[in-house]
Parts: sequence; structure tokens; C-alpha cells
Amino acid sequence: MGLHRPDLQTLPREQLRAMQDERLQVLVQRVFEQPIPFFRARLETAGLGPDDIKTASDLSKVPRTNKDDLRASEAAHPPLGDYRGAPLSSCVRLSTSTGTSGRPTIALFTRHDLEVEYDAAGRSFARQGYQPGEIVTHAHPAGLNGGAALLGGALEAYGCLNIAVGPPMSKIDAERAISLWQEIRPTRYEMFGPALLTFWETAKGMGVDPGSLGMPEPADLPPHRTVSAGLECFAFLGSACEQHRGAHICEDEAIVEAVDPATGQAVADGERGSLVVTTLTKDNAMLRYDLEDLIRIERDPCPCGETSARTYWDGRIKDVVTVAGKDLLPMDVQLLLAPMPEVARPALEFQMVRRPDASALALRVETLMPSPNLGTQVRAVLEEGLGVPVELELLETGALPRPAYKPARVVDE
Repeated sequence: MGLHRPDLQTLPREQLRAMQDERLQVLVQRVFEQPIPFFRARLETAGLGPDDIKTASDLSKVPRTNKDDLRASEAAHPPLGDYRGAPLSSCVRLSTSTGTSGRPTIALFTRHDLEVEYDAAGRSFARQGYQPGEIVTHAHPAGLNGGAALLGGALEAYGCLNIAVGPPMSKIDAERAISLWQEIRPTRYEMFGPALLTFWETAKGMGVDPGSLGMPEPADLPPHRTVSAGLECFAFLGSACEQHRGAHICEDEAIVEAVDPATGQAVADGERGSLVVTTLTKDNAMLRYDLEDLIRIERDPCPCGETSARTYWDGRIKDVVTVAGKDLLPMDVQLLLAPMPEVARPALEFQMVRRPDASALALRVETLMPSPNLGTQVRAVLEEGLGVPVELELLETGALPRPAYKPARVVDE
């Protein structure tokens, strides 16, 4: 494991905070003087002028912006909205978000914006031990969905061979990728669990040992490995080091808050709060952007030597399942079941069923070996860890839908 930017990644925290404050002041001045109409109007509506935001602690005065606000801006000022920090003539790439949380928004990048993302991605690659010259394959969406272009560009900037195969939307897609990997053996697989599982199962069906292709078992993907603020804000916001104590944030490039979703005020370190990000140096900057994801922040020193705060991404607010008055996330289930090989190998596949006024958690879990004894064991682990009754249904492996990209862990009933 190594550091991509040791000068920044090991910067003493007091210097890091001073850098954040200085860059925040520059951003706020730009909002008013350039101007950036959307954010200027939000500040002025809150009674704030360019001299009212001096430090990161002043950000709590600033109204939060969410994706629906961006959509409204794009609708009122088509097609790009009035929240952009750079004109279209200065941008070199246009993408859209994946649309997993609603209508996709448009993401614009200047050359500098891409450099910020690529530098942040380089830190992530270095933390995972990547070396220039490696062969890295990934299955992010391409076309207007900008994930493949951004990840591929970051890999190329780092000096890796970029093999983009796209999400396995069909058996033929998956088989074509596996046939290629048999010829050109990747050294790394950068993809979400659902895509990796589809490739794993397809390889098995072709009589190919996935391990012979260097493919990791999906169950070995660690939780809390990365944190992202999306294409429209900061895709490579942070990643975990070898300590696996949360994802180190690029705090020289962004200020990250965990806030109470209702009030917008900071929650204590270690408590769940909504992920709010202010990008400090991007041309297309964001000021207090609420991802409506739930994270926890820790700031105690990390043995790896990096000085930045760390985040644990726990899930999306829209995926909260309330049972007996308690709010639960898929991550809560995942952390309890991951140590159980009977359900976690080769991948942990489960589905939480959200019901109105539920007194018990309805949960479907795949296993290679369904049995009453296993069901009793799994239910006991869940009920003890979650603190709510569990209605468990064990299913044969392969019974649940296989998304091609991101996991879909919650269904409404």
C-alpha cells in the first residue's frame, strides 16, 4: 500500500483545516463575483453575503442543495441549469448520472475538474496497492452514463491498461467479457458486487474457474471501501486504506459533513447523518450538496499515517426500512451476515421487504444450503444484532433478481 500524494495525505490537521477555510472563502467569493446564480441566490435568500462564510464551521448557515434542486434548476434554465461554475465552452466532457434516484442530471467537467477526480482516484488506487502497468477491468455504464469514462480515464492517468466491458446486461455480454479475460488476464477487477457476481456465476456456467482469471470472490469485497458524492459532485471522494477503518476523504478538495437530515446541523462523530459535500477547487463546484445518503465520520488518527477524516457509507435514506419504530439499512443486515459463509459465499444476496407499520423485518436471503437449522441460526443472529423480530425466508442461490450494476436491496410491498 502506498500514498499517491503524501504531501497532502499526511498534512497535519491544523494545516488541512486552514487550507479548507482558505479555499472555501475563495469559492464563496466566486459564487458572488463570477457569479454562480443558483448558489448566489441561495446564499442571499439566507441573508448571507460573501464575507459571512469564513470557515468550515460557517457552512451550517448555508441552505443545503439536493438533486431535486438541481433538476428544478435544469428545468427552469434548460438544458444545463444555473448552478454551473464553468460555461459549456470551457468544459471537455458531458455525462449524466445513472438515474438510480430519479431523472438523471447532467454532469459537466472542465479539464481541471477531471484532474481533480483523477488525482483523487490515484489516491484510491495507491491505497489498494495498484501499480502503473496493471491490467484493470471494470463494468461501469458507458454512453451518457459517465461512470465508465471517468473510471477509465482515471485508470489511464494512473498508468493502467483500462478494459471497460460494461454492465453484463445479458448472458452474451458476460460470456464475451470472460472470453476476453481468458486471453488478457486482468490483474484487478473494479466493479460493484452485483456485476462481479454475474460474471462469477457465468464463468462457472462456462466451466471456467473464476479464480483462474484473477477474479475475486464477490463475498471478499469489503464494506465501506469507498465513498462517492456522485458524478455531479465528486465521484472519487474517498476510499479505505489497508486498515479498513472507513474511507479517507480528500479533505483538501472537499468539506464533508454528516448532518441531521431534518435540521441540517452536524451530528456527533460516529453517528449516522446525511452526507453533505462542498467541493472546494472544482470549476463546477458544489456548495453544501446533500446526497441524501447516510454516513458516519471518524477523525481519530489512523495507523496508516493519513491525517484526513474517514467516512463509513451506510446507505441511501430512501432505503431506510422502519421496523417496530427502528430505522434499518441494508448495511445493517450485510454486516451481520457477512461472517456467515453459509449465506455469504460466493456472494451475500438478500432483499429487505418494506411494509407499512411493520412489527418484524421481512427478509429474503439466498443460500446454497437452505435448511430449517440454518434458518434458525440466521434469524437468531439478525434478531440479536438488529434488535427487532425477523421474518426470514431462505431461498436457493439464484432466486433473487441479479441487477447488472448496483445492488437493489429494498423492495416495497
